[in-house]
Amino acid sequence: MAGAAGFEPAVPGLGGQCIIQAMLHARLPQSLPLKKSSEEKRPFGPPIVRCHEAPWAARSHMEGTLSPLPTPYREESGFGAKNERALSRMIARRDAGRRFWTWLSSIRTTSEIRLTLPAIATVSCAVLLVGWEHSSIEVSIGLFTIISILYVPTNMASWFSSMVARDRLSLTVEGHKSKGSYPGSERIISTLRDRVIRERLRLISAILGAASLYVVLRLNPGTVLAPSLMASGAFFGTVCILNSLRLEGSMPMRSNDFTLLSLHAPTLHDSILKSVLTDSLKAHLDPETSDLWDEWMDSLEFSVRTGQTPRTAVEHVLQSIHWEQRGIIDRNRLISEVKTVFKIAATDSLFDSSNKFNASSLSKLLAHTRAWEPGLFRLLDRLHDSVAGPQGEDFEKWRLDLDLPPRCSEGQGELFVMLHNHTGEAKTVELDIIVAKGEPAFQSLRLSAPTTPHPSMSSGDQVDKISKLVTMLERAVVLWIGIAWPDSESGPHPVQVTLKGESGETLSSMVVQTSLTTGVNPESAAVRMTEASEAVRRIAIPLSDRQI
Repeated sequence: MAGAAGFEPAVPGLGGQCIIQAMLHARLPQSLPLKKSSEEKRPFGPPIVRCHEAPWAARSHMEGTLSPLPTPYREESGFGAKNERALSRMIARRDAGRRFWTWLSSIRTTSEIRLTLPAIATVSCAVLLVGWEHSSIEVSIGLFTIISILYVPTNMASWFSSMVARDRLSLTVEGHKSKGSYPGSERIISTLRDRVIRERLRLISAILGAASLYVVLRLNPGTVLAPSLMASGAFFGTVCILNSLRLEGSMPMRSNDFTLLSLHAPTLHDSILKSVLTDSLKAHLDPETSDLWDEWMDSLEFSVRTGQTPRTAVEHVLQSIHWEQRGIIDRNRLISEVKTVFKIAATDSLFDSSNKFNASSLSKLLAHTRAWEPGLFRLLDRLHDSVAGPQGEDFEKWRLDLDLPPRCSEGQGELFVMLHNHTGEAKTVELDIIVAKGEPAFQSLRLSAPTTPHPSMSSGDQVDKISKLVTMLERAVVLWIGIAWPDSESGPHPVQVTLKGESGETLSSMVVQTSLTTGVNPESAAVRMTEASEAVRRIAIPLSDRQI
């Protein structure tokens, strides 16, 4: 074929190269110097490039200063940055929509109205079925119409909340990493998804209830179909009531500081709390706040004083905030305690309300943790009473204290144990936990108990008592142990905790009683989640708003 008329010498892939080069060189302003005869005959227009000269022509063209091919993914291109900025703006609009619809849904008395009107509408449909002479179908239609209008803001709030939660936990924009692997992420998303379904269900039920009664009013379906439509209206009203009882108990994502905190339930935690308040608070943080907490802790590396670490400094601050909330110390003592572990600049930053984690936000997080785990804070209160009370010359060498909720729902409970060693030297002890008919029924833990000076061994004023209280808490062995029973168990069940020495002798033993219930009680997870959310909102005067 090379010698045939109309064909150039064969080059592999030459046909595709010719087509591509013809498109690339269609707009060249000057010609490539190929042959002298071609330059003389074609002074204007695009140059003629033969197929066997295409590779060299393409190389010459690509080495020019301007390339006709788009390169949107090169480093200096703004293509990716523009997309990220657009996505960030979309996320900001979603969050603004969430704040607006959540505020509109949370206006005072609207929750009570959304609970009351479906009951009234259902009763009115039942009265229509009975045929009471004073009943009015127009009133029933109006009630269902008002209910439908009231359900629109809650539907929009749940929809925007679900999108915002997915954005915060799943998307990676402008350096933010996905938090889908954090414990509790899937639970938060699924909870909001279920809420969206329930919101839509009760809105559709209210619309169908109004539509069924409207058919009876306008179309006159007859004596056979009309009662069925009225009964369907009562049924749809009942559906609205049942869903409202589940939805109106709490409105998620109402806080702008810690948006997802009210939706998180602790799933993973250490059995031994080395830093009592820090570890317990961290276990109750949602994935987004937990990630920010880790970043904040890393940033404190050069902000603490000599001899302190970020972990010990934050633990000391949390203890001081807790004592200040309980009225044990005043505001000035709180600031003094903070300055003992943080440098001046870090102390000012801790009381700056513009920072994510400051004295006010830490106070809210402590209130949230206290609502979730009241047993742990009951141990702290009893520790304070033992230190602040009168001290005798004779004291026990071992102090064992524990707390278990008086009622445990859903076959599970949280056991907190606090141990102090007053023997004067570090000991290795064994702690046996016996749960009657529990799963498991027996647990044995081998612990190292550091020595702790007894409060009666030194004397001093109130300030010294606070210092001794801090020392007692720092050297305590605190356990957070989850215990469980089979679903078939109910009624009172004892739990025994026995402290044994290295040779197996019994040093101390305590027995607590709890009652297993199946219904909702103040210690159930759902109630504690609601109380934890409300505890954050009940702090009327944040610490950052007070005078330092």
